[in-house]
Amino acid sequence: MKHLLILLITISFGASAQEYNSEWDYEEESYNEDQKAILNFINAERVDDLLNKKKRGSSNKVNVFRIQLYSGNRNGSSEIKKRFKTLYPNILVETSYEQPYFKTKVNAIRSKIDAEKILKIYKKHFKNAFIFQEEIEINKL
Repeated sequence: MKHLLILLITISFGASAQEYNSEWDYEEESYNEDQKAILNFINAERVDDLLNKKKRGSSNKVNVFRIQLYSGNRNGSSEIKKRFKTLYPNILVETSYEQPYFKTKVNAIRSKIDAEKILKIYKKHFKNAFIFQEEIEINKL
């Protein structure tokens, strides 16, 4: 306790021992009129937009249009998948489960116009097919 008191007294004397000078040493001749203050405004909305674009650019997901052929039970989904594979063997078919339905989906198309052209072809064999938009990982493409 005694040491703490001595320390506080020493610090207070050291702080009050500093010299206070309220006069400025300002010379008007030393001011250079060529020096001008430059004020830069930052548009916070633009910065946020750029950050959002960067986040989207580094994302490994992309929005695409897909065609859903079937939604229902597991057996129906498997049958549609087999039938599609026999008709179009080089096109990827995916079955997903979204409770309570199994969904059979095909293709990943960037433009809706192209998706509509492909849908017309598939409608000949799959009457209930429709287009929907989905966000998928790039590695599925």
